[in-house]
Amino acid sequence: MTRPLKSLSRLGSLALVLAALGTLAGCTDPTGPVFGDWYGFNPLPTPQGNISIELVLDGAPTASSGSYRLHRQSFWAEDMMFNRSDTLDGTWTLREYTVDGKIWRNVFLKGPELHITHYVLLPNGYLTPATDQNTPDMGESGWLCCRLAPRARDSFGYGRV
Repeated sequence: MTRPLKSLSRLGSLALVLAALGTLAGCTDPTGPVFGDWYGFNPLPTPQGNISIELVLDGAPTASSGSYRLHRQSFWAEDMMFNRSDTLDGTWTLREYTVDGKIWRNVFLKGPELHITHYVLLPNGYLTPATDQNTPDMGESGWLCCRLAPRARDSFGYGRV
């Protein structure tokens, strides 16, 4: 009588292992098409402190809207008790604006606890904060501080946060 129980026990263990492997595979692969994947560092109001940002916009390469995943981790050099990690999600929308004859592709993020909700997608693939005129902010509070660099489509992290 112990043989059927051992076989059932082994089958149950095998099922748990397969379920765990399936879950891990879901963590490493995008669940669908990825419009883009960016990363960067924003400063904190302390010397040598910054926030690491990873932003993934889900959607086909031709999409104009979809959902996003953002991972934000703060590094406070002086007081580590304030270090934290957040994963945020919400929706994104792409809109084009013509300003002085130039077309700017603007990305709007909608969701909770975001520090920057409006970016311009530059021709080189970078995201930089936008001005109120829907153009890229290339100054201290934009490009120099808070730009996000694109990940290559064949990179390990592409599409994953």
